[in-house]
Amino acid sequence: MVWPPASATVAAPPSPTPAARRPVVVVDPGHAVDEVGAAAYAVVEKESNLDFAVRVVALLRARGVDALLTRTADVRAALPGQEPARTTGWDGQRLDLQARVDIANAAKADAFVSIHSNGAADSSIRGHEVYYNSARPFSAQNKRLATLLHDGVTASLQGAGLPATPRGVIDDDCLKPFGGRCYPLFILGPSRTTDRAEVYARGGTPEGLGFAPDQPALVSRPSEVPAALVELLFVSSPDDAALLRDEAARDAMARGVARGILDFLGIDSTTQGGR
Repeated sequence: MVWPPASATVAAPPSPTPAARRPVVVVDPGHAVDEVGAAAYAVVEKESNLDFAVRVVALLRARGVDALLTRTADVRAALPGQEPARTTGWDGQRLDLQARVDIANAAKADAFVSIHSNGAADSSIRGHEVYYNSARPFSAQNKRLATLLHDGVTASLQGAGLPATPRGVIDDDCLKPFGGRCYPLFILGPSRTTDRAEVYARGGTPEGLGFAPDQPALVSRPSEVPAALVELLFVSSPDDAALLRDEAARDAMARGVARGILDFLGIDSTTQGGR
């Protein structure tokens, strides 16, 4: 007997089930190099931000998230295979911020979270707050991510028996007025056109930003993923700075940020601590 019979059909072998895509999150430790951020009471923001980010990434990876850092040392950010910008001042800072956005976009991240701490002239101001931008296509997701981060940090501090001063979720659409115009935070906002006059007004140089000789303006590449920026306490407050120097408080805040991200991704965060 011939096998299979002529009238029979042979079923194709089942296709292998594709592995489920692991969620991708880019965690951005704010500031670097000559952009120190806030500094007071033995806390230097650029160093503190990196420590927080490393903790958050470890917590996310433990829950199956592909978590990436925009920088792993005190250097400007750069895409893999590219050299970090060596330009200093405003030019260098702008190139650094663009690279952080580019990293999140290249990774096709499910979320992009930038970690900072605050500073103010009034040392009595304290607490944590989270920024999002309402002027991008991801407006609702940006706000949801920001809200979950804010609530995660609040709950984690309170759960650890530490003081929490929640300051809310803030739309950054007109956070930084300059020259009669509104500007959001660069890494959160929509595409931005910067002409030569503005570059000079901000203390930069078109050459430092890579303008071609006859190029009138530079157009930024905006974030193409949901994004938020969390401010973890005020370095300028002696009470908040004491918490920023405290290991238990730092661990609680890192767990709160991780909790917010996991909740945003729809991953159960109840077993990752900080509740």
